[in-house]
Amino acid sequence: MTALILIGVIAVMLWMIFLRSSMISMFWGPIVRSAGGDVALATVLSVVLYIGGLVAFGLVLLGMHWAFDGLLARAPALVLSLLYAPVAFMPMPDRDKRPYGEVRDYLMKAGATEKQARACAWATGPLAFAGLPVVAGGFFSAFVG
Repeated sequence: MTALILIGVIAVMLWMIFLRSSMISMFWGPIVRSAGGDVALATVLSVVLYIGGLVAFGLVLLGMHWAFDGLLARAPALVLSLLYAPVAFMPMPDRDKRPYGEVRDYLMKAGATEKQARACAWATGPLAFAGLPVVAGGFFSAFVG
């Protein structure tokens, strides 16, 4: 069972890395673009919606486990965790020479200005570490009794 969980965690990380740029273009870019050129509004929208997404995901998982039992809760928890992982880890810091360089580049490709991309990445980036236990909790709830 431990090996299965470890393989699953590695698979989720690879899945997240593979889809990260697409998730930034599909979800984060439109949020930033909706702020026009306003850096503060783009940053606040990014932070509020990221935290809101984490809370909503956590509540959906808790609700599923509360309402259903066994496979009826575990299978959807696993699927939802796999689907939400790339979104939760969008702002994850990278090992670029520039802090959050990759995230900023993706945001600018999605239509953000350089200032918006910098502010959003620095404000939302640390929150990705809160996404780690949320997604891991959903993943582990699918396997742990």
